[in-house]
Amino acid sequence: MFLTLSKSWARVDCYMLNADGIMVSAYQELPNDLLEKLHKVGAVTELLRFENNKLLFWEYHYFRITAALRRHRFKIPINYTLDFFETEIKKLVEADKNLENKALITIQFIPFSEGISFLMSAESVQALKTQNRKADYSLDLFKETGIQAHSLSNLSSTNTTVYTIAKRYAFENGLSDCILLNTEKNLVETVQGTLYLFQPSKIITPHLESGCQDFALRAAFNDWLQKNEKWGTLIEQAINPFELQKSTEVIVLSLTSGAQAVSQYRKTGYQMQIAPSLFSAFFEETS
Repeated sequence: MFLTLSKSWARVDCYMLNADGIMVSAYQELPNDLLEKLHKVGAVTELLRFENNKLLFWEYHYFRITAALRRHRFKIPINYTLDFFETEIKKLVEADKNLENKALITIQFIPFSEGISFLMSAESVQALKTQNRKADYSLDLFKETGIQAHSLSNLSSTNTTVYTIAKRYAFENGLSDCILLNTEKNLVETVQGTLYLFQPSKIITPHLESGCQDFALRAAFNDWLQKNEKWGTLIEQAINPFELQKSTEVIVLSLTSGAQAVSQYRKTGYQMQIAPSLFSAFFEETS
């Protein structure tokens, strides 16, 4: 794990920290899981992929970042341009030779009284095209609480507690993942990513009004599907859970795993035929 700080955070390294009993003098020494939690507390956070010396789907990410900063009422510095962040991210990747030009980048924006600062970290990963995906991927519904079906839920910071609890629920019940419902009992997305259901001649996914997160990868994939209808007509709509039983194939799309095919939902089993070739075609044309 490698990390960079904006200038207003440079003074942080002057302090000693106690991280679970381990004294550290710099953020580079923090345990990876603790740093991951730090990235999720009280700020705007975006996850990106860097491969082949470029940021994948970067314009989609940049516009999502600026929109989220505005919705959080952050005053955006004039130097926070698309080129500025691309340069800063490349500096981070080049500083750690272990990344081998393949990294997941987490960028976080933290508000201060004088403005905002950013914190970036990089983690080495497999290339998205060759990412190992699970053959056995089972999921179920998470019913303990619902996501609010409004636009504020499109922001990743809004429902972090619900996602944390749902992730624990999946682990405790031996599931690979679980699907969150909104307050209207419709599908939102899974803990791991955006949900796509394949049915004859169409692909359906929850619309933003359902409360799903407006991930950059989701936007890029949806735009591509609308231009390539040979895979099926993309329909963004409210989705009742019963649609899961009508589907022949289900995938979960994320920057971490790409297109992960679902093998089982309760007693319903799914084929794994279209998703691999579809995502491969999407990646070849857009990356």
